[in-house]
Amino acid sequence: MNLVLNLTEQCNLRCSYCYYNHLQEERFCSMNLNILERAIAYGFQRSLELGDSFLNITFFGGEPLLKKDLILKGVDIAKKYKPEKMKLQFAVNTNGTLINSFWLDFFKKENFYLYLSLDGPAEIHDKQRYTIRKHGTFALIEPHLKTIRQLNTTILRVITHDHIQGLSDSIEWIVNQGFTKVTTAVDFDGKWTSDHFNELKKEYEKIASYWVSLKKKKHPLYLGTIQDKIRLELESTSYKKKTCSILERILAVSANGTLFPCTRFVSSKPDALYKIGTVYTGIDESKTQEIKSFLKSDKETCKECELKSRCVGNECGCITFSTTNTLSKVSPEVCTHERMLALICDEAAMQLI
Repeated sequence: MNLVLNLTEQCNLRCSYCYYNHLQEERFCSMNLNILERAIAYGFQRSLELGDSFLNITFFGGEPLLKKDLILKGVDIAKKYKPEKMKLQFAVNTNGTLINSFWLDFFKKENFYLYLSLDGPAEIHDKQRYTIRKHGTFALIEPHLKTIRQLNTTILRVITHDHIQGLSDSIEWIVNQGFTKVTTAVDFDGKWTSDHFNELKKEYEKIASYWVSLKKKKHPLYLGTIQDKIRLELESTSYKKKTCSILERILAVSANGTLFPCTRFVSSKPDALYKIGTVYTGIDESKTQEIKSFLKSDKETCKECELKSRCVGNECGCITFSTTNTLSKVSPEVCTHERMLALICDEAAMQLI
């Protein structure tokens, strides 16, 4: 199971696409030690209840590296609580601007998985990822890239409709830095037009062609943008079984100790949707029925779609919630995107047969 600990709502950046930007003044909550310990203890309890033999603890935010002591104490607490035969793994999602030699040594020592938000070289990255004073952040990350690539690192490149041009170039640049695990995430904000999607299609086709060329050379790159779709088709499975771990294989804890079924649901607000319990009371099963229904069935509008098992609009709880504020609807943007991407991925796969 994956236990996601939202150590703080605070962040040192104001990225153009951040879905919390308009709420930053309200986002001041940070986790205390008592909640941290209770969350980790409950994470092990939940793992045992599910029959899992491992627990992955992901430090999340905001920017989790703002809370150095909580990460260090969290690792110690987890080691203390770990059942004898259970495997324990750590991960951190970070914007990378606070990484230094201490963190690099610590991540290596504790065998962390590192999920780094990096949009490409400076001229691309700095257009979207900047500080409160609008200063670009690439220069803060660049000195550490050589060491970061030696860790177990996955690069996340965010796509917005304002910065589509150069997407394929940024992917190639990231791979040329030595990273072999890369994926992309689209900022579905309700403002995508047909022109935006046409432009994105061209970039995706370039990326797919680049990926095919690397695979023919036996390059070790795992490009999630392309390969996740292909893998689901080859294995005749779905995102819900392979990737979307909502409720069943993931538990997200807000800074104030509230439990949520996955990361994008997390909030410290009293009226937050899809709260399913607290670290003190555990999961309230009476509040999980809609989530379980989502896991067991397709959306009404998706039932006849041949792409439904590979479509994040039907299969991913976080994307469904973040784009429609519910688990029962599908965003037209997501639907359009998934149809386009699936076709490109399938055409790419055929070139390797």
